Amino acid sequence: MIRFTRPRQLVAGAALLSAFACRASEQKEPPPAPAPAIAPTLTPSSRPTPAPPRPLPLPPLSRPLATPKPPPPTLSTPDPSPTLDRARVAALVVDGERELAVGRLAEAADRFAAASALDPDDAGARRGKARVATMRLGLTRRFVPDLASSEGVEGRIKTLPGFDDVEDMNVKRAVKVPGRAELDGAPGHLKPGDTYTVHIYVRNQDPKKKRKIKIANVSVHRIVNGRDSTVAVAWNPLEVKPRERGLVASLSGPWGDDVSSWILVVRVLSDGGDVYENRLVWK
Repeated sequence: MIRFTRPRQLVAGAALLSAFACRASEQKEPPPAPAPAIAPTLTPSSRPTPAPPRPLPLPPLSRPLATPKPPPPTLSTPDPSPTLDRARVAALVVDGERELAVGRLAEAADRFAAASALDPDDAGARRGKARVATMRLGLTRRFVPDLASSEGVEGRIKTLPGFDDVEDMNVKRAVKVPGRAELDGAPGHLKPGDTYTVHIYVRNQDPKKKRKIKIANVSVHRIVNGRDSTVAVAWNPLEVKPRERGLVASLSGPWGDDVSSWILVVRVLSDGGDVYENRLVWK
């Protein structure tokens, strides 16, 4: 408690207390609330013009991706080919020929096949394989004469009794002297290296037994494995009497190593224009 003993001090104390009381009353009264803000009324003319929308940025153009090129293939070094044993190939071929000579075809075929496996270009091995195939065919095949035929020479006729409009008709005339070519081949079975022989005959089949067949020419063709070739042959210009058979020509030759088909075609021409034909087939 403050005691004021003097008058000046009392006045000063009273003023100090009054100031304290005013400050305390000011702290107890709450401050006045602020007045609410009034939003301005916007007229159409006073509204702000909205800014135009900004264009969206375009995505960057993507460049086509280049197709990656594959790396070049790595060239592998080929393995060195094994050294060709020519001595072994030659020995196999010799063994095959030895087996072939005694008729052991299966063993010979095995030797030639083994040689070809070592050297596919070996001529001896190829020849041996062909010989084996020909010998196997020769065990079951022989020479067989085909059906003989005969005809007269072709010509043009002016008239024909009993027929009209036959002028200049091209016809085959009948033979003047009936007959046929006959072929005999030997041996019965062939193997490579054998010599074959073919005899060519002409048989006169004149029923009146009056006319002869006079040989004017002989033509021979041989067809081996589909390849046709002319065979030169010496023929006899003989006359074949009725009901007789005359030997016109003979031919012979070596049987080949590689024969799968064989045909001999013979045509015998008479001086009267008749042609007698026959074929000898290995089958």
